[in-house]
Amino acid sequence: MTPRTPARTATPLTVRPLGDDPVKVAALLVAAWSEVRCGQRPFQQLLPLLSPAARRRLAPQVPPRAPAAQQRVTVHKVIARRPRADACEAVVLVRHGRRITAIAVRLERHLGRWRAVELTPPESGLTPLPTSSLPAGYHRRDAFDEVAEEDEHPVAGIG
Repeated sequence: MTPRTPARTATPLTVRPLGDDPVKVAALLVAAWSEVRCGQRPFQQLLPLLSPAARRRLAPQVPPRAPAAQQRVTVHKVIARRPRADACEAVVLVRHGRRITAIAVRLERHLGRWRAVELTPPESGLTPLPTSSLPAGYHRRDAFDEVAEEDEHPVAGIG
């Protein structure tokens, strides 16, 4: 008999060491989101990296927890640009097995931390991300202003 190798468990996300580099945050977030979609990571681990609106939009896409696939999700490439000092738009290519998928993400800085306000894989069927950023100085409403609304309308299954 051979000793059994323990199942690989998802490593908890650590946000603080990422510092000021939104490209690292985008890579971490997209890899973790891909693991959530494959059943390798719980959705709750992404909550510190998502705006309330993104959280509500992504929650319905989370599949019921299934046995995790043994194929590892890896970030293949990140293509990013900074339209403003407090925003980063990136396309992250992730490899899962032999397949590479592109996932678009928009991060905005809020209270000193980068958080995703949009995260859209092309096959999700969701509305594509806007092709240009809002003009400088446009602050009608911040994505995190929705926290109060979230308390009034919580997303089922998220605590």
